[in-house]
Amino acid sequence: MPETIIPPNRLKKILAEGKCAVGTMVVELRQPAVTQMLSNAGFDFIIIDNEHGAFNIETIADLSRAARLVSVTPIVRVPESTYTSIAQSLDAGAQGIMIPRITKASEVQDVVQILKYPPLGRRGCVVARGHTDFKSGPLAETFERANEESMLVVQIETAEALENLEELLSVRGVDVAFVGPTDLSMALGIPGEMDNPKLHAAIFQMIDIARRQAIYPAIQMNVLAHGLFWAERGMRMVSYNSEVGMLIRAGADATASLKEAFNRREAK
Repeated sequence: MPETIIPPNRLKKILAEGKCAVGTMVVELRQPAVTQMLSNAGFDFIIIDNEHGAFNIETIADLSRAARLVSVTPIVRVPESTYTSIAQSLDAGAQGIMIPRITKASEVQDVVQILKYPPLGRRGCVVARGHTDFKSGPLAETFERANEESMLVVQIETAEALENLEELLSVRGVDVAFVGPTDLSMALGIPGEMDNPKLHAAIFQMIDIARRQAIYPAIQMNVLAHGLFWAERGMRMVSYNSEVGMLIRAGADATASLKEAFNRREAK
């Protein structure tokens, strides 16, 4: 295919090569520089959380553009599966869309229609926006490439999603099945119990079905030990904590150690 104006999706390339990827949530910091910091730390992707975060479309555009410039794939978790939420995020420069609270295959099919350009979907056609780095080019090649490079991440975090998992992940256009372990633990009646065998069984079920459907299994974990556990047990993507969580944790560890040192000195 001739070169097009759609930038490559580095995360899709990493996964297609059989490798694994590490990312993090961006939940609060709005300065585009945060993407460069996370790139320097080695992260492959970010999830701009607009379900629980408070980002407007201008901030999503700024963060997405900055992330792509440092080869970090920007994924936007939208608050709802509407045309506006999804299409605006993509046009602003997101290379992936994460859909929370998915329960059944028909919902996924509706999202694919919004995510993809014709003939695969009904996404409105536009160029010279963030997703094309403000360039124009041949429309047929551009939209074909955009369909190839865009990613759909569906969150598995409800009891209904578990019941409908096989059918849900069989929908053409799904790239990643992403476990939201906290919400899933709530749905299973074991809130926050990350080591509960019931939660583990559900996650292993998802990994197995995802593999059979040629879908990449992924998970969010806020505790490093939990992330390592699932990295060693079949996950292809692990999103670790968030920019805020890592800042607080690193700061808390440092201040605790320094204050302990002061206390030891004063005790002498």
